Amino acid sequence: MNTLLLPIIIPALAAIVLAVLPKKRPVREIFAVLIVAANVFLCWSLFNKQMTLTLPWGAWGMEFSLRLYGFSGFTLLATSVFALLITIYSTSFMKGKEHLSQFYAYMLLILAQLNGAVLSDNLILLLFFWEGMLITMFGFIAIGRKDSVHTAVKYFVINGATDLCMMAGIAIVGYLAGTFTISAISLQTGGLASLAFLLLIIGAISKAGAMPFHTWIPDAASDAPLPFMAFGPGSFEKLIGIYFLVRVCLDMFKLNPESKFSTMLMIIGAVTVLFAVMMALVQKDYKKLLSYHAISQVGYMILGIGTALPIGIVGGLFHMLNNAIYKDCLFQTAGSIEKQTGTTDLYKLGGLASKMPITFICFVVAALSISGVPFFNGFFSKELIYDGALERGMIFYLIAVIGSFFTAASFLKLGGRPPELLPLP
Repeated sequence: MNTLLLPIIIPALAAIVLAVLPKKRPVREIFAVLIVAANVFLCWSLFNKQMTLTLPWGAWGMEFSLRLYGFSGFTLLATSVFALLITIYSTSFMKGKEHLSQFYAYMLLILAQLNGAVLSDNLILLLFFWEGMLITMFGFIAIGRKDSVHTAVKYFVINGATDLCMMAGIAIVGYLAGTFTISAISLQTGGLASLAFLLLIIGAISKAGAMPFHTWIPDAASDAPLPFMAFGPGSFEKLIGIYFLVRVCLDMFKLNPESKFSTMLMIIGAVTVLFAVMMALVQKDYKKLLSYHAISQVGYMILGIGTALPIGIVGGLFHMLNNAIYKDCLFQTAGSIEKQTGTTDLYKLGGLASKMPITFICFVVAALSISGVPFFNGFFSKELIYDGALERGMIFYLIAVIGSFFTAASFLKLGGRPPELLPLP
């Protein structure tokens, strides 16, 4: 069997096996951790290699075509590490919860689908894995609280509609390029190609959670299992959405700073940064506050890539990785607080630093990172984005900097509540 198939097949088969494993702890948990750890080892062995696989799959240019190269190998390795950390965390947080077999099965199935999407070198095959993630994420959200199915439907409708746009864009690209092979496509915007570019971008930024396709994320923060927020909006959805955005902007279309689409992406990024962080400032719930920050941070990634300048693009990709690191940490601190106190209502929390010192230290480090404080990882990626934005226009630079100040302000609010504070009437 070709090695490129293993990151797809192993987690997918493991998800099926979970349905028949004994439901007593810790069989499911150990099995899930071992499979995800094996996936890390496999992705590490594939890192920095170049491989291709093409198998007949259907008519009209449809091929089961996989390609491993520098960017896809890096994304695979990053997602595998985050998946392992979240799975280990879930073994403790999800103890005593319902639907545990489904929970771990969904995690493994999403991991398989994401690996498939990242490795896909055919747009039809990528769409197959992309839509598989849509269905699996729907189920993942639905196993949360009693009313979480409404949030799952909202997610499905929003992303389903934008995926239809993406399908139309793929059809146009295939027609114009004469192929669906991503590495063989090289188009210039203009006319019908501009429409295709716009439709593909809608699919990418919607998956990443940018405005105006973000409204399901704060609802999921309340309704879905908390590890889902670290797994989905916190890391995986950002990684695959931004990954596809980069493939569209740098591989299939050659985005340049003079393009109107470059300016359009920067505007979307700037609006997402500013409005989402302002919404975070007024939140009264820890998880919802973090969900708006997850939206705001994707704005920085889109802003950096939208500059179409090397420094901005590198900053956007670097921030994609940094965001997944500190956002996972922040959502996990929220889970620890919820597990210990039974609430994430900010007006019922306070004085936890002395009682939960490790959680507090993790929170402080991650909060400083997301705020872009010097010498923390978020600072370095944001600096690159600032430089790229400044070259394109002072207004974009100012919005990016203001977004960081508002982010810091919201975390001062989050971390500075005194223990005697009572709920507001």
